[in-house]
Amino acid sequence: MRLLGISGSQSSGSRTRTAVETALDATGEGVETDLLHLGEYDIVTADGRHIDEYEGDTAAALEKIVAADAYVVGTPVYRASYSGVLKNLLDMVPRGQWQGDMAPFENAAVGLVATGATQSHYLAIDEELRPVFAFFGAHTVGSGVYADGNAFADGEIVDGEARERLETLGSATVELAEAVDSGAALSSLEPQV
Repeated sequence: MRLLGISGSQSSGSRTRTAVETALDATGEGVETDLLHLGEYDIVTADGRHIDEYEGDTAAALEKIVAADAYVVGTPVYRASYSGVLKNLLDMVPRGQWQGDMAPFENAAVGLVATGATQSHYLAIDEELRPVFAFFGAHTVGSGVYADGNAFADGEIVDGEARERLETLGSATVELAEAVDSGAALSSLEPQV
């Protein structure tokens, strides 16, 4: 199984990246993990073209998404929503319709992570991220994990509960992916519209 972590942050010392990596590190044997940290890619602005028409870093990022079996997606919360760089990337991911015949998120397990300065934006996971992945026909894992600024110090997670929740999210994403793969009904759901 290939589990891709997507960090929707452009910061080099990103708390979001740290949180996503913590989830990826807890997945265990038999799982190949990779990280797509958007701060390391020069992604062009989405303009509606077919997925095969992108080049450079944009094509490389999209290739990682297409090649993965499951995902842990994290974002810093800005203005009560997910980051613009993550939104831009998601605007390029095909959904099995006019933009490309691939649908990488369809019937895929997706663990959701958000980070923010305060607890004020913890609902961004359920109000912003979960609906986007429902649009793609993904299966999202549990309640996700929100970690505020108090969970981090010197680029590390210092809050034991936050670390444990992230580790559980990584393992749960793998378990859900396995259940989807082996379940006739779970693997046959797709976007309704």
